[in-house]
Amino acid sequence: MKTKLLFTTQNFKTLYSLLVFCLCFNFAWTQQVIGEFPEIDGGLEAQTAGTIGNAGSAEAGTPQVEWTVSSSSRAAVREIENDAAKARSGTFSVSMQLLASAGDNLRLQSISTTSPTFQVSTEYTIQFFYKADSNPGDDLDPGIYLNNTTGGSAGNKIDATTFVAGSYTKAYATRTTGAIFNASNWAVARMSGSNETLVTFDDFVVYAGAYDATAPNDPTGPTYANNAGTATIGWAAPAGGVDGGGYVVFRYSSMPNADNDPNQNGIYKVGNTTTNGTGGLTGTVAHIGTATSFMEPYVSGTYYKVYAVDKAFNYSNELEISDATLSIAQNKMFDLKVYPNPAKNYIVIESQKNPISKIEVFDVLGKSVTSQTQLSNDNIDISNLSRGMYFLKIYSDKLSITKKIIKE
Repeated sequence: MKTKLLFTTQNFKTLYSLLVFCLCFNFAWTQQVIGEFPEIDGGLEAQTAGTIGNAGSAEAGTPQVEWTVSSSSRAAVREIENDAAKARSGTFSVSMQLLASAGDNLRLQSISTTSPTFQVSTEYTIQFFYKADSNPGDDLDPGIYLNNTTGGSAGNKIDATTFVAGSYTKAYATRTTGAIFNASNWAVARMSGSNETLVTFDDFVVYAGAYDATAPNDPTGPTYANNAGTATIGWAAPAGGVDGGGYVVFRYSSMPNADNDPNQNGIYKVGNTTTNGTGGLTGTVAHIGTATSFMEPYVSGTYYKVYAVDKAFNYSNELEISDATLSIAQNKMFDLKVYPNPAKNYIVIESQKNPISKIEVFDVLGKSVTSQTQLSNDNIDISNLSRGMYFLKIYSDKLSITKKIIKE
């Protein structure tokens, strides 16, 4: 029996909508996509749970596409686990333990870099979070092996946060690579000496230069559009850019609190969640990338927190964006009036329901150009500003709202 396909207008609309969805929506569900070396998948979110294999001199010249250890015979534990309770960010982490009788050392080895690759005679910082019942001290060494046939560059870790047993500690080392490179190369966490501590790792990242703990400036200029059920969420790049990184956006189904934030230095994938902060709210990663906008199906009553993230996965302060319905809801909660707009000398802000605690004005590059906490009749002076567009952020208790204003 033959089946006829009727190509109707409705069929065409359905196919067109599917094509738009496939081309435009963010599908970064697996591999790490931002940072200087996203290929190593330092959040481990694209890895497979289970016992990891080993890679040594026999694999010389062959790039490794999974995390490995240097010798399975020296490992008492070498496991990738898909367990949110054990992970720091997302759901995946990796644990390693040196066998008591093995001696020498055991390396946890990242995926090999192919595009871009680690460079010879170059300074890099290797940064990760580790968790153990006792501090491995100088027996845990971050480093880079440019090839697997000669010695790599590894050295004692420096704890950037205070070690607490059973909790994640941030650690790093800055090393200069050697002069011989081949395709089988790794960033490593090396266990050595007589230390037999079980160590769990997550949020592993490598970047050129010295240790970096300074976040980029905040993104600005929020935009939101709903076009026939497709939401477009956008923002402006922060002044100075993102320093080798990109953007991470979390979605909330209700207004998030100021402390509902992801883990600082956390490496996530789209679909990961966080419940950090007050209120028991769940934030879901909606977008990761270098673009300053993305699209997804429109859902009324959705809030977004946009973060600029640099090469070391330092997170900026958030930029909050909500749909048109929620913008109206915010206005109602403030019972807000902002006038005149355009304005020459001053802006009047009136809120009958919530006292205003602070007003801040940003230029289109995200630079704060004026702010005021001691308000006189809820006015803010803009007479010294140049003509152009600005963003007015109004704070009241835990609420905030951003308005676009024009200075004449």
